[in-house]
Amino acid sequence: MRLVVTGATGFLGWRAATLLAEAGHDVLAVAKPRGAKRVHATDLVTTELDAGAPAARDLISGRDAILHFAGIPDPARARADPAQAVRENVGTTLNLLAGCLEHGAALLYPSTVRAAVEPPPDVYALSKWLGEQVCREHPAPATVMRISSAYGPGQVAWEGATGAIAAFTARALEGAPIVIEGDPDRTRDFVYVDDVVAALEAFISAGRWNQTITLASGVATSLRQAAELVREATGSESEIQTRAGELAEGEDISYPVAPTALELGFRSRPLAEGIASYVAWIQPHPAAQGRARA
Repeated sequence: MRLVVTGATGFLGWRAATLLAEAGHDVLAVAKPRGAKRVHATDLVTTELDAGAPAARDLISGRDAILHFAGIPDPARARADPAQAVRENVGTTLNLLAGCLEHGAALLYPSTVRAAVEPPPDVYALSKWLGEQVCREHPAPATVMRISSAYGPGQVAWEGATGAIAAFTARALEGAPIVIEGDPDRTRDFVYVDDVVAALEAFISAGRWNQTITLASGVATSLRQAAELVREATGSESEIQTRAGELAEGEDISYPVAPTALELGFRSRPLAEGIASYVAWIQPHPAAQGRARA
């Protein structure tokens, strides 16, 4: 397939662009000019262009589909600048859908399970939900993929990446306490990024357009349990500390999900196995050098 991947230096975008190219697909990786630089993405050849720019629509010519990972993936950043979150998560999507319609391509819109909550629990979820609505109402073929808590290679806490597994692993490798703010027993449904990319590839290949699919493992894991698995995988003696207090909206609750992708053959590896694979990837990473205590 001939694909476009936006947000190609971010966590999900980089891993998708890398694995899809390794699988033999023709991948055009697009990154925002002056975006964050990440060590593991330095060898990725990218076209620097804002996904919301009119010129971005021309990149879709001759392509089968676009995986649109560009946007604001961080609830904290969305809270800090709601207008920018809507521009990045909604406006760029509308721009690329226009390009898909013009060039006969389709768009895969990675969303979040938070967007399934009514009403949306925070600004981030609202911005992603609005992006979903654009996909549903636009005449270009598009599928919304609500992804639960993805983790794995490409997620580096020392480079600013968010995500519980990445944060816990960084602390464990530093030998520092793993601190869980808020309710330590709130749950997340964790999915390994390589399994996510394999599913996206399969859905695009099968032409599953104009659908809303929830990509999740179906297994709820508390943050306390996730921290314990990280300690085991790293061989760390870091203490797991809990700290009560009020968190930002949408953060201190569980997100039970009803995965629909399981019915379509999606399987995510067990969390312990996935964390072990992630630790094996992150330990040699330049950002982790000198921090491993295992």
